[in-house]
Amino acid sequence: MTEPTNQTETATQVREALLCAARVCFLSSDFDKVSIRQIADEAGVNMAMIRYYFGNKLGLFEAMMIEHLKPVLERSKLNRTADTKSIMADIINDFHQTMSATPEFPRFLFRLMNSEGSMEVKAVVFKLFTPLANLIPMPKPLLEKCTGTDPMLVKMSMMSLMVFPYIIPAPMAELHGFKLDSDFYTKLTQHNIKLLEQGLFGEQD
Repeated sequence: MTEPTNQTETATQVREALLCAARVCFLSSDFDKVSIRQIADEAGVNMAMIRYYFGNKLGLFEAMMIEHLKPVLERSKLNRTADTKSIMADIINDFHQTMSATPEFPRFLFRLMNSEGSMEVKAVVFKLFTPLANLIPMPKPLLEKCTGTDPMLVKMSMMSLMVFPYIIPAPMAELHGFKLDSDFYTKLTQHNIKLLEQGLFGEQD
């Protein structure tokens, strides 16, 4: 009975290797410039495995995106009905942890959606992000609890605070004296939490 188990483990390893290879290749180059052979070589498997597991390059791209977004979606759903202020720190910290694991991902999405490349791959991104629109950066029910503010403007403010530091061009960051490393992002995360909870000038008489 060990042989089927080994076959299952091997299949899982091949699939995971392809997903990892796809992440490396797609995040470092334009979708249209990445070839099936390049991904297969990166994964160390036969090109036929891409067709077997994912159908084609677009199918592999979609599977890679789903794999990356799955933990974000799961965490966001848990926060749908929580208290706004008490959960805000968790949302921002979760985002920071996700981005820190693959800081290239937001830059990749920014580059992709602003390119003149394949409309099919952009359609995949829209399809996957549509269910997340009311969950990120904060679930809609929590946004609506922000008293005295427009929920949509709160959403844009949070997106600006959380996303922009990961897509700012490096020369622009250097011009303003920012060193975009792990320590900087950790400090910025805690600063943003304090800023959102207390306001820019804190509690004053």
